[in-house]
Amino acid sequence: MMEFAPLVTWPILLGILFLAALSGGIAVFFHWKNGASAQKIWIKSGLLVLFLLFFGLFLLQPGRVLRENEEAILVYSEDVDQEILRFWQDSLKLKKTVSIENFQQEGRKVFLLGEQFSNESLYHFRDQSFQWILPETDQQISDLTWKGYVRKGESQRLSYRIFSKKDSSKLEIRQGEIELAASDLRKGWNVGELEFETAGQGKVEVPLGIDGDSVAVLRYFIGPAVAKKYHFQFAFPGQEVRVLSQWLESKGEKVSQEIRLSKATVLEGGNGTQDTLQVRLVDPLQLELGTVQDWVKSSEGALVVMNLSKPEETVNRVNRLFGTDFQLNRMGEVESRTLENQLETAPFSWVEKSGQKVFGPISVQRVGGMQLAISLYSSTFPLFLQGNEARYEAIWGELFGELEPEEPRSWRVSAPVLSGISTEIQLNQQDSIPEWIYSQVDSVNLVGAVTNPFLAKGIFQSDSAGWVDFEEDLSVFVYGQNELPSLYAKALVKPMTFQSQQGNSSVEPQSTKISNWVWLIGMLVSLGLMWLEPKVSF
Repeated sequence: MMEFAPLVTWPILLGILFLAALSGGIAVFFHWKNGASAQKIWIKSGLLVLFLLFFGLFLLQPGRVLRENEEAILVYSEDVDQEILRFWQDSLKLKKTVSIENFQQEGRKVFLLGEQFSNESLYHFRDQSFQWILPETDQQISDLTWKGYVRKGESQRLSYRIFSKKDSSKLEIRQGEIELAASDLRKGWNVGELEFETAGQGKVEVPLGIDGDSVAVLRYFIGPAVAKKYHFQFAFPGQEVRVLSQWLESKGEKVSQEIRLSKATVLEGGNGTQDTLQVRLVDPLQLELGTVQDWVKSSEGALVVMNLSKPEETVNRVNRLFGTDFQLNRMGEVESRTLENQLETAPFSWVEKSGQKVFGPISVQRVGGMQLAISLYSSTFPLFLQGNEARYEAIWGELFGELEPEEPRSWRVSAPVLSGISTEIQLNQQDSIPEWIYSQVDSVNLVGAVTNPFLAKGIFQSDSAGWVDFEEDLSVFVYGQNELPSLYAKALVKPMTFQSQQGNSSVEPQSTKISNWVWLIGMLVSLGLMWLEPKVSF
């Protein structure tokens, strides 16, 4: 396929060719009028057409559009065996392959195959546009992330992308003989999450396996638990309240109840005190109580309003009392609607607002240091009674995770932390934040966040592998290059491929231009034959 890049605009180009053809044609016409033979006229006309052809192509600047991957090369690392190399070479229809040690910047497009790279071996790719290919071998890990720091009792969450060649296999996390979490894998790439409860305290190592074969070891730090206090304040303790309070107690949380049967009759239970509450759950009738309003305005906890019989009226009351901006959108004229999980909610959806977070029928907004949540669920306890505790926990665990009050001190680190690769450490602390934190071999400078005076961030990088102890309540494990090679390769390659994609995001399909020397030589030959033709007798 040919494409053209004219030196001038099309009208000007056609005008130049017309004038050139006219001037040459006039000369041929006068030769014909002077009685030149028909053979000479045909020769002169042919030479004129030949000159105009080369001249026109010079002005048009033609080029040949390259087919996808034509002239591209496949660069492979030393860990790639010949069978995988041939498979990708045939799949991409590439003619040329070269090892990464022998690669020099060349070709219009480069494919990089493998997972064992170093900064030195990738040096020649610094200004090269390329696409990385991770070999699709059995149990190959493309992505694996989890929390490097969790509180005791907090759920750990593992996100994965793993390739399997088997029709069916089992991904599982075990601690001794106990299966913490598991998921079925199918043939091809598998993407998902595993969530499990953490146990113990301090440095923890948990193996991740596929059909009994260990593919990685998850290492993270479990910090001490911080007690959270929940207070239920309702006019009538229905099944929804009882099941939710029992579920929280089973998680080790401190729960108290206040059942206000009338103005003069109040039943209290649990060991919570009003001045230490962190999460308060109420029905709409409690919103008019001065104690609740004063607590909301002076506290830095969270208020959850549930068991709504008149959603629109309750939402307007919350907005009026606490300055929130909740807004409902009615969905039909029905009295309730049924979700995919078979739970019923009020027939409304939440209108999107800036800073608002929505978890299905539950919406959360922040006013000052207080978070307010409104639930449109009619009830959720049927899930628990049916034995579907996982879905029940997904609803309330997600909400309470978002409403989790500020702790005196907490860390956030994303794992795995790789040797030689920078990672971010976050510290939330209500007291003064230190400028530096120190380990036995390194130090990290913490820089306070502009928008949050209790948050500081620092960049940590270690060239060695193993546990790095910073504080009594924080240790970070650094993985060596050979322990998670595909993730290390991804960390090295991803910034380079991102830059190349950014630089070529708007590039047109590539083409190879035909040299101007072809057209110049053609024109010179044509002119030379025109000069020679009158001197040769036919």
